[in-house]
Amino acid sequence: MNIRARQKAATQASILQAALEIFSEQGFEGASTREIAAKAGVHHALIKYHFDNKDTLWRAAVTFLFQRQAKELQLPAPDDPAYGSYRDFAKAVIRSVVLYSARHPEHARLMVQESVRDSERFRWAADEFIVETRKAAENFILLCQREGILPKVSVAASVYIFVGAAQLFYTLAPEVERVWGLDPSDPKVIEDHADALVAIMVR
Repeated sequence: MNIRARQKAATQASILQAALEIFSEQGFEGASTREIAAKAGVHHALIKYHFDNKDTLWRAAVTFLFQRQAKELQLPAPDDPAYGSYRDFAKAVIRSVVLYSARHPEHARLMVQESVRDSERFRWAADEFIVETRKAAENFILLCQREGILPKVSVAASVYIFVGAAQLFYTLAPEVERVWGLDPSDPKVIEDHADALVAIMVR
């Protein structure tokens, strides 16, 4: 990749991350491309140049979001020698999801907003990405149930219990800070959260 291509990719990544943060805070309707450009530190005209309009930018940002999630949550297979047991694999998955949620609270915030509205944008994201992530989560829960790590109860309920427990602490970070006096971005607080979820989920 030449210098110009690298600069273009870096600019797009800055815009996409800024878009995720603004969309997750203000919703699609409340967000403005000017505010996104300002947060990204780029001229407003670059938004139109790279993404044409706000809807295209939203979809590009969500694509970026799920591609990043797939990359950051990529782990060795359950039977990899790196794990001593399936329980070790389960612990690694739980910690990985907690750490991802801590790094990217905008993920859950954005998806919750659109899901509550049942918007066309949410339906697109569900069909394009969430169905696939649901399959991965379902397979993880089924493996844990098969190996006696989790009880054999509703898989759908188990997935949402797991994902909700991993994400909500960071999705509601201002509440956690106000009510509990804890900073969800503090590495020690994140580690304590991961330890707690592992202890609760891995029997």
